[in-house]
Amino acid sequence: MPLLNSEAFVLLRHPLTESSWIVTLFTREEGVVRAVAKGARRTTSPFRGALEPLSRVRVEVVLKEGRELGTLRSAELLEGSMDLHGRWPEAAVLMGMGETLERALPAHAAEEESYRLLGAVLAGLRAGAPPLLAWVYFSAWLLRLHGVFPRPEGCVTCGAQGYPLLLDLGAGEWRCPRCQRQRPAEGRALTGPMASLLEAVFRSPLASLSRREFPQEALSALSGMVYWALAAYLGRPLANWPALESLGGAAGP
Repeated sequence: MPLLNSEAFVLLRHPLTESSWIVTLFTREEGVVRAVAKGARRTTSPFRGALEPLSRVRVEVVLKEGRELGTLRSAELLEGSMDLHGRWPEAAVLMGMGETLERALPAHAAEEESYRLLGAVLAGLRAGAPPLLAWVYFSAWLLRLHGVFPRPEGCVTCGAQGYPLLLDLGAGEWRCPRCQRQRPAEGRALTGPMASLLEAVFRSPLASLSRREFPQEALSALSGMVYWALAAYLGRPLANWPALESLGGAAGP
């Protein structure tokens, strides 16, 4: 049976028995891997403290051919997440990112860019980035990496510059309202202030954006747009959306 030795983020964990967890790991080498952490819920477990969601760990996982679940052999804590879980707005972002990645990423497929994105968002939160901005940054970049939310550079059909622009989710392209020919209720319009914020997100590390101020109205509207796109990409809304909505974003679909 192959042994996976990799750095990883703990995405989620679910009780299996009174003493064990099923953990979802986003590993650097193998992508998303699910494994049984036997005895991890016991107070004397060697896993204790290492399997908090969004902690960064070094793991050894025994993979079993033909089986969805591996067995977690060891987990060394590299960077904990309790400092962020201890503050509610940041904790809501962590919950949303963990659920999104578990649902969005295929199993056993390394995604280096998405892995580095998660690390960058956690670093940005620790640097003082507003939680709503961190959530928008994470969502917009994840969607862009998967070909859904491109950088807006005018209407791809007629070449018109300016705003508003409407996102064609199926094609992953921006179009002006005339070319898109869709009712406003079917999507969200990207305004000039929202586009300026999105350009900053795509150009700068989150940690550096924590030192800038952005219009709250544009940030809330962009939050609503990226969540609309994210929910469509995932196929259904996030279970953690009510917590994320409390950050101040626009209502989801």
